[in-house]
Amino acid sequence: MMRPALLLGLALALAACGGPEAPKPEAAAEALKPIDPKEAAEAAAAKVRSDALAAQKPEFDAALAAGDELKIDDLADAGNGWALLHRGQTRLSSQDYTQQQGGFEDMEAAAEKGVAEAQFWLGTKMAYGQDGYPLKPNSGLMMMERAARQGNAQAIMAVGLMYEQDSFMANRKKAREWYERGVALGSDDAKKALERMDGGGAPEADAEDAGEPL
Repeated sequence: MMRPALLLGLALALAACGGPEAPKPEAAAEALKPIDPKEAAEAAAAKVRSDALAAQKPEFDAALAAGDELKIDDLADAGNGWALLHRGQTRLSSQDYTQQQGGFEDMEAAAEKGVAEAQFWLGTKMAYGQDGYPLKPNSGLMMMERAARQGNAQAIMAVGLMYEQDSFMANRKKAREWYERGVALGSDDAKKALERMDGGGAPEADAEDAGEPL
């Protein structure tokens, strides 16, 4: 049987030779942290949408640079998210009711494809019950968060404001976290929002700065 003193000496020798480094406590805790199945599924779906959009971008960019609206229309019909966003914005700016209704459909389809601008647009409509959309604050917030996770500055501000001000969704910790993300992206509006939370200022000004999506 190996003596305790010899065991100690062997352990010290292994340490001196650069044995495997013990994991840091915070790293171990992170590794043991349970994964939320819903969040994991959403992250995986977002990755699939992002990859698909990246693949669709060159063809849309080429058609846009050429000013080929017929090609863009064909791409939109085929499910190209960028083409759907472009056509949706164009249709919504029309004075024709039928065109406008088509714009709503295009924007909804673009949001489903994962286009951040469309997700922000649709999320705002649902969160505040605008333009005929039923008032669904929670669903709207979730949609806006999808856009915010992609780095959309307007969506980041809108999500932060909703967590800060909405009487049912109020969560100052989450509001601060979103504003901090905005600051990391260089948003002056997010910086002002954090300053306001820490001591003053009117939230209405930030709400106006967040802008109305198109």
